[in-house]
Amino acid sequence: MSRVKKELNPQLSIGDRIMCLHMDGETSVPMGTNGTVRKISRDPFEDDSVIIDVMWDNGNKLSLLSGTDSWIKLDEETIKEQSSDPKYDFFNKNPEIFDNFDWRFLREFLNKLRDSGVINILQSQPFLYSGKDWIDRYYGENQEDNEDFQEVLEMANESKDKMIQGVLKYMESNGIEIELSEVNHLIKKFSSSILNLYISFF
Repeated sequence: MSRVKKELNPQLSIGDRIMCLHMDGETSVPMGTNGTVRKISRDPFEDDSVIIDVMWDNGNKLSLLSGTDSWIKLDEETIKEQSSDPKYDFFNKNPEIFDNFDWRFLREFLNKLRDSGVINILQSQPFLYSGKDWIDRYYGENQEDNEDFQEVLEMANESKDKMIQGVLKYMESNGIEIELSEVNHLIKKFSSSILNLYISFF
């Protein structure tokens, strides 16, 4: 068993070897491409984000954006095991999560839910799509002083909207007729996939 902890989007230094798991809107650096970090600079358009200048092994020089893209740091053990690790396999089998959903926001929502301690994160799938009123009704008792839970409530309706938007985008891009029953089915399906991805790396 590898001793390497595979952290998603770890802090990087110049010279680090990394593997791209997702580059938003780009196909010239496909999932699984390895590269070397050449420079790291602050993103002038996004607070708390950086631009990572990478020389990719396939010759491309596209930079990673910490706010939208996903990567892991490589070492020899990671490189040897990446082809058989179920975490990498999950990325290969679920590209629609990154193509259609605001993964960055949903990840932060799940972070706040985890920090609130109101539920085991393994049971948190319905929180992604149920909205503020449902969450407050069933979990809000005696949580007035729980700052993380209050932030969960503030983000809950936006999470619900982003799940619906992501499903509609997926249905439109795949030519699926918009029907309420199918929307509800896909929201539950994708919320499960998003939670599985979150649990895999956090």
